[in-house]
Amino acid sequence: MYHFIVNIHGGSGKAFLKWNKIRELLKKKKVEFKVHVPQRVGHAMQIAKEVSSLAEDDIKIVVVGGDGTINEVLNGITDFSRIKLGLIPTGSGNDFARGVKIPRHNQKKALDIILKSKADKKIDLGRSSVLSTGDSRIFAISSGFGLDAIVGTGLNQAKIKKILNWMHLGALGYVVLTVQTLFTMKTYSVSLKFDDDEPLSFNKLIFLAAMNFKAEGGGVPMCPKAKGDDGLLSICMAAGVPKVLTFLLFPLLCMGLHGRSKGFYLRNCKKLVLESDSKSILHTDGELVGNVDRVQFEVLPQKLTMLI
Repeated sequence: MYHFIVNIHGGSGKAFLKWNKIRELLKKKKVEFKVHVPQRVGHAMQIAKEVSSLAEDDIKIVVVGGDGTINEVLNGITDFSRIKLGLIPTGSGNDFARGVKIPRHNQKKALDIILKSKADKKIDLGRSSVLSTGDSRIFAISSGFGLDAIVGTGLNQAKIKKILNWMHLGALGYVVLTVQTLFTMKTYSVSLKFDDDEPLSFNKLIFLAAMNFKAEGGGVPMCPKAKGDDGLLSICMAAGVPKVLTFLLFPLLCMGLHGRSKGFYLRNCKKLVLESDSKSILHTDGELVGNVDRVQFEVLPQKLTMLI
């Protein structure tokens, strides 16, 4: 049985039309399926919790939506060992689809991949835990602190997002909002503890992104060498340089050529504890977690079985 969790409101209004085509294909192929349509923010999480608790031997969940819907579904799953997850991307950024190499603009092909899958592909997930409260949230693509998070969560509310998504220029919205935010935000003094190493101190931190895959923000390659199945998180950080220099180096970031530039730090780890002198926004997959000053990022190796 396939359980389709369908965000009909995603993709700047195009998701509903895409789902109608998918549903007709399912009927034509005589596939047994059930449809679950989230009615509000957070509802996809509740649906995933209910579906993953069913007394079925083979539970297949297929998300028809974007990165935000995937994040909700992953945080609703109660037992990952019983779940196989498929994706038909209909969002704007579709960075998770990009990471697992699912066609982002061909729903028919994405569906064929799901139906033919042997379900033998496992990928890592990440988890961000707010140390002051104990709250935690799983992420599939990335989690970030500072500019990365301010932009990622703000973009979801920006009017320019809908316009650019309609023009298939979603990544441009990320760039525009990043530049705008860079010169208005404050910077942070932080302590970073990678795995079991001694803590390292950094001043003027602009952002830190813990990446499971290479790109976020609609394809911005924060960690060009990141792999979603290597049992590691890839960390990208900008710190210790003036904002003007960061702005001048931003084109290199967008091209994935920032690794050797002064002010950018890339490193892999299994766990990272960040402690900041002041609070900033924390996100997981572009979804707001809260304002925090102490957070732990960790990898969950081979956690999710994919229908790919």
